[in-house]
Amino acid sequence: MSDQLIQTRKNVDAAGCATAESFVLEAEDACAPESNGKAPGNHERVTAASTPLFASYLMSGAKPEANWKCGLEYELFGYDARNLKRLNVEQVQSVLAELSRSTDDLHFEDGAIIEARAGEDGRVTIEPGGQIEFSGEPRVKLSEIERDMLAHLARLREIAIENGFVFIAAGFDPIRTIEEQNWYPKGRYAVMRPFLAARGKRAWDMMCRTCAIQVNLDYGSEKDLGKKFALGNRLAPIVTALFASSPFENGAPSGYKSTRAAVWLETDADRSSVSPAALTENFSFASFVEYALDVPMIFIRRNGNYLPVAGDLSFRRFLEGAGCIEPAFQDWTDHLTTIFTEARIKQHLELRCMDAGSLETALAAQALWKGLMYDATALDEALRIAPQLSLEEMLTLQERVAREALKATHAGVDVLSCAKEIVALAAEGLARVAPEEVKYLDTLRERVIENEVTTADILLQNYQGSWHRSIERVIEYLRIA
Repeated sequence: MSDQLIQTRKNVDAAGCATAESFVLEAEDACAPESNGKAPGNHERVTAASTPLFASYLMSGAKPEANWKCGLEYELFGYDARNLKRLNVEQVQSVLAELSRSTDDLHFEDGAIIEARAGEDGRVTIEPGGQIEFSGEPRVKLSEIERDMLAHLARLREIAIENGFVFIAAGFDPIRTIEEQNWYPKGRYAVMRPFLAARGKRAWDMMCRTCAIQVNLDYGSEKDLGKKFALGNRLAPIVTALFASSPFENGAPSGYKSTRAAVWLETDADRSSVSPAALTENFSFASFVEYALDVPMIFIRRNGNYLPVAGDLSFRRFLEGAGCIEPAFQDWTDHLTTIFTEARIKQHLELRCMDAGSLETALAAQALWKGLMYDATALDEALRIAPQLSLEEMLTLQERVAREALKATHAGVDVLSCAKEIVALAAEGLARVAPEEVKYLDTLRERVIENEVTTADILLQNYQGSWHRSIERVIEYLRIA
């Protein structure tokens, strides 16, 4: 098969297509599959009969336990120190340019820098509101992740000093309104913006005013992934509480301890929150594919352009010919990147339920999930401890956690009690698989088990007390560069 598949469609309608135009598929995402006998290549045509190949794609992501690694994604807000306005597009591009070693490490879209390779440690991309996201290279040891993060933050501090910028680590922009945000010029976001706005009243807040810690883990088999996917979703409210760090909005307390979590609950019910596919008893690659096929599509990518999809076109209907462009395998891998559940599957498991926080907090997040998921005994025990709730009950628990964090209770779930058990269990798991890494959980053991507080509690207590309601003191506390 040729490297590019040229497709021509004439007189098509508004379902995300153009008239009398040729479309070219291109390999863009790092997660795109190779044609290795287990899954088709990026450009290969797919139909409604191709769904077993989608399961094969997930199967080909499985790795022997000896090859399991960890990955950390870390998002930060940037401000101009002179007025504490969010960095504008030009300022964000200057940050990317300075983080790269040469222009060869920069990726452009329509003249704008959208990604920078940060040496051998990882890459930096931009979220819709100009948030800076560092995606570290997958590593075996958490000390290697710590080394990469320290190098990134050291460089970011240099850039902040040179340019008069401030970078903070929090789950939600504590000071700037949605009207004050600077939308980043990226084709994917231009399509997502109107699509998500029609499906959730806080979708734009999610895009521009949230930052998260995301942990990426490997899986060894279909059964192993099923357990990890279930745990990542069922434990999401508990872990959200552990890492709550966003109690402010528009310069004042928001009424939530994780405003980020509250925003996600009003974004798009079809693709966010807890995954319904994780609450079933009999997970399989095929059952997950069936779930994902019915999630509405957001875009189709051709010729480097993101083409909007009209209506509620599911991927299943797209395969059946309703989308006016002939489907290709790249469309499936792109589709998986638009499912934003608390734990989501690509060719690895991505855990997404944590507010952004300090480096110490981010490493604790990685250690927590590694201890729970990379030790078989801890994984089984964590599944026993995790809330066994219906989707409706889980959503209510998440809303209460967004407001109260560790103090939340619902449907027999005491979040603080469960959180203490989970932190202790993660330490036991790490002690078996990587005993030298248990130290990364110290911050959680001190705050949660001993003091029963989160970052949000500390912020609110100081804000109402010795900081005399100074939002500037909040910013200084959260500042990381």
